Amino acid sequence: MASTNERKSWETFVRRPGDIREGAEIPLVLRDLTPGRKKYTMRHVVAIVSRNPQDLSKTDTLHVRTVVGVRLPDTWGVKILWDLPIEIPGRPYKDFFAALSTAAREVSAKEK
Repeated sequence: MASTNERKSWETFVRRPGDIREGAEIPLVLRDLTPGRKKYTMRHVVAIVSRNPQDLSKTDTLHVRTVVGVRLPDTWGVKILWDLPIEIPGRPYKDFFAALSTAAREVSAKEK
């Protein structure tokens, strides 16, 4: 089981690799890959990602996959800023990525 000081390992899926914006707050769905009881737990979050994990303080490891599951060769750093609700409003089987972005904007507006 990982301690709180160890870097966690996460995985996310993107429609296109170019969708990931470095240094900007972006909504992501993360799946925990850290060994232990909570492996494969899913979280909706707003995070900052970087190709160079050293650029961000207290980063975890992020593996990126395409929507069909192809793992991209690069490993990223991810810093989770805040959690989004686990249930995202929207119509089933429609554009999930758009619904996730809308939820991130709504939560951010409430916090300000």
